[in-house]
Amino acid sequence: MKITVFGASGKTGILIIFQALNQGHEVTAFARTASKVTIQHKNLRTIEGDVLDPGKVRMAVEGQDAILCALGVDKNKPNTILSDGTGNILRAMEASGVKRFICMSSAGILGNDAGFWFGKIFMPLFLNHIFEDKKRQARVIQDSNADWVILRPSGLTDSPKTGTYKINTGAPTSRTIPRADVADFMLKLVTDPRYDHGMPAISAH
Repeated sequence: MKITVFGASGKTGILIIFQALNQGHEVTAFARTASKVTIQHKNLRTIEGDVLDPGKVRMAVEGQDAILCALGVDKNKPNTILSDGTGNILRAMEASGVKRFICMSSAGILGNDAGFWFGKIFMPLFLNHIFEDKKRQARVIQDSNADWVILRPSGLTDSPKTGTYKINTGAPTSRTIPRADVADFMLKLVTDPRYDHGMPAISAH
């Protein structure tokens, strides 16, 4: 399949690309800085661009079978990068006839799904602006015509892929999940419709 990954140079994005290429997919990596996508492969093309640039986004979306979004924001200050960038992706998908959209968000976007310490203390104090835009991003996706899934991982770690993890509709059942397992599940969702128009949580076994 032909898959585009937005947020390709991030820690999760790189893992999605690596696993997708290993599975035989043709991958387009969209990144603000192309040189940060350090993988080289005959089935990989990289597009350097800003997700807020509709023309560049359209180039990355046209002709694809599925779009995987692992966009992230580093600084906790008021911004609309996730919501506006995702809106550009979804509009490009609609214009190009691409339907499948899998987005990594985070536990906490539902307001009551991140546990006491993270959800009630850490998030409001240190991540409030990031999560406000994550919530806006989710609404943009829900209002689209795409076949979408919004994934809510617990705390991301750099541990190796296990291939065994828990998926549920409420709060995550553990505090952490390897990024490699999140990438694994996102790629499974490309062809698995059971969670369509849902927001499943993913956590470690």
